[in-house]
Amino acid sequence: MGTVYKARHRKLDRIEAVKILLRQPRWHPQAVERFEREMRAVAKLDHPHIVRAHHAGEEQGQHYLVMEHVDGCDVGSLLKEFGRLGIPDACEIVRQAAEGLQHAHEHGLVHRDIKPSNLIVSRKGMVKILDLGLALIGAESDAPESELTSTGQVMGTLDYMAPEQGNNSHQVDIRADLYSLGATLYHLLTGRPPFGGPNRADALRKRFALVNEQPCLIRD
Repeated sequence: MGTVYKARHRKLDRIEAVKILLRQPRWHPQAVERFEREMRAVAKLDHPHIVRAHHAGEEQGQHYLVMEHVDGCDVGSLLKEFGRLGIPDACEIVRQAAEGLQHAHEHGLVHRDIKPSNLIVSRKGMVKILDLGLALIGAESDAPESELTSTGQVMGTLDYMAPEQGNNSHQVDIRADLYSLGATLYHLLTGRPPFGGPNRADALRKRFALVNEQPCLIRD
């Protein structure tokens, strides 16, 4: 939905990350709504394990979000490089992410898209949660379905999604994020998501497995 640039703030002389909503030939109000949702979500939070927002706005019809720049690598890229991680590293990544999630939940947010590529590790070993574009904010869970969900689109990533989120992404709570964090830990330890593999390559098979099957035990 957007492109992130590494930029230098000329007044403060510091490096920032600037996320800009992509202009589309067929402009969708849903894209603007989701982008503004991320702005509101990030603005509520101030925690060492969540990427902080510094500024947001619109300039000549171009929506943008300015965030802290994290000098590091997302966990999804680490998995691509190493296949899987050792137990101490995997558990430490998830422990730090859990602290960030706790802060988000205390402020009425459900992330709804926790996965390896939405966790970034700095060169100093600090884990931060990225991408709150799908976050469910406070009383919105009691509001009528918005255009973001009424189109039938599944909100989240199937490999890490809680079963109840596939049925109604508008009514999930902290347990959905805990499931996704657990699925992320499973991937870090085994090298694949709980319902990954060639037998479940398409979305329909993954959704069926998510509701009806149990993943293989990690020790197996």
